[in-house]
Amino acid sequence: MYYKELIDILQETYKIQIKTICDSPAIMDIRLLDSSEYHWNENVLYIGSLLEIKTPPDRPIMLLSVDEPLPLLEGSNHAHICPEDLSSISRVAKDLILEDLRGDGLYFELAQLALTEKNIKTIINSAARLLGNALILVDSSQKVLAHSTLYEIVDPLWAQNIEMGFCSYEFVQKVRSNNHMKEWSKHGRATQLITLPGDLQPKLVARITQQNNVVGALIMVEHHSRIQRFHYRLLPLIGRLILDIFNRDLVSEGAQGSLFGATLYNLLDEAEISNPQEYITMTKLKFPEKMFVIVARYVHNIDNRYLKRTLNMELERIFPKGHSVKYKNYNGILVPSISEEQREELSKLAQNEDISIGLSWPFNNILEFKRHFNQAVASIKQAQRFGQINQVFDYCDYNFYDMLYNYTGKMILEHYTHPALKVLRKYDKANSTELFNTLRVFLENKNNLRSTAEALFVHRNTLIYRMNRIQQLTSLDLNRVGVVYSLMDSFRIDFFIQS
Repeated sequence: MYYKELIDILQETYKIQIKTICDSPAIMDIRLLDSSEYHWNENVLYIGSLLEIKTPPDRPIMLLSVDEPLPLLEGSNHAHICPEDLSSISRVAKDLILEDLRGDGLYFELAQLALTEKNIKTIINSAARLLGNALILVDSSQKVLAHSTLYEIVDPLWAQNIEMGFCSYEFVQKVRSNNHMKEWSKHGRATQLITLPGDLQPKLVARITQQNNVVGALIMVEHHSRIQRFHYRLLPLIGRLILDIFNRDLVSEGAQGSLFGATLYNLLDEAEISNPQEYITMTKLKFPEKMFVIVARYVHNIDNRYLKRTLNMELERIFPKGHSVKYKNYNGILVPSISEEQREELSKLAQNEDISIGLSWPFNNILEFKRHFNQAVASIKQAQRFGQINQVFDYCDYNFYDMLYNYTGKMILEHYTHPALKVLRKYDKANSTELFNTLRVFLENKNNLRSTAEALFVHRNTLIYRMNRIQQLTSLDLNRVGVVYSLMDSFRIDFFIQS
């Protein structure tokens, strides 16, 4: 604890007149002055009267005096207290200093443990034991990174957050509308006692910052021990320590994921590899038979690398079987499928985090990763040209605009045709069927079964069978306007190529 910090606390209860305030070392002890004092220490807080001291201070000191002392050396800290408060202030100051020193000892013990212990669960449980309360570590995207298990957390909202591994949307909205949180600005003190409606346990929350950016928070839930002053000072320090250990643990456990990420990055940066096919063979990585690329980009440029990394972590949470990659200003992830529930999660992410998200067409050859990554990027760019942001954009809705905007005759025109056409043409050739033409006629007849059957001269049941088979082979959602437009444009492009 430092002199100014101690004075600020004492002034909440006692009348104290500050005489001089300078930079000072930490207070390590407290001593009541008497006439025999002769050995002065810069780390000791002296309380009493200097008038009867036989040996004046030979160095700057920290002093709380009941009278006007002799002139002190430059660099000293001095404040005047009322004589009747001497005994009480001495007792309170001693308790505060000892409590602060105890906190320093706890942090030192935890820091020593962190030098040898690599398991994040062991570290956060050790920190909880030293602080006497439960701890929860979250990142800036409200993902629960780690939590202690020594003490029970009875608040249902936090218990649910821990079970899910991230803060629910309802919980985040509740926090954002809370007056305590609104008043706790980015530039306020690092630690704040936060109370939400219905809380069963008080929460002390400490911001964790890196390079002046908020990267997470450590929440201490009061249960076993009451919240004390040293908790306010220690919690941000312990939060940074635990987050560093979590990141170190994450790196050591993510070697395989890093190999996937490095491979995807190299496929995007063609200068890194001369023979992509040979490179993929050498990595011995297994990619899904069917793949999509999802790309996310912040609407407004940010320089916070940690936020960009946590965005990838959020994508990995939504798609646990995906492989993420960061390239230029884009956060991408290669996934085997996209469910409706996952689309909804992406929509919430886009709205809550001020990002736009693009989805590629499906593909089955990892060597085409770059082209489909660019499709997802193009979806974001084309949507932005129409003034659309903070949404999920499917390439099916924007491929025609992408072609009009970029086509110069240099790119293979076939790249602008939906992959479903290639699948159906290949199937027709192998099985002597007419699914390719059936889909084209069906779209030309505005998805009407009767008129399509008449145009093809087939029975309605035959047409239904063909449409079901098309659905099985391509998974097309013909109820989506964007998909229908994309297919119709693709048939026109295909006709142009064939002719």
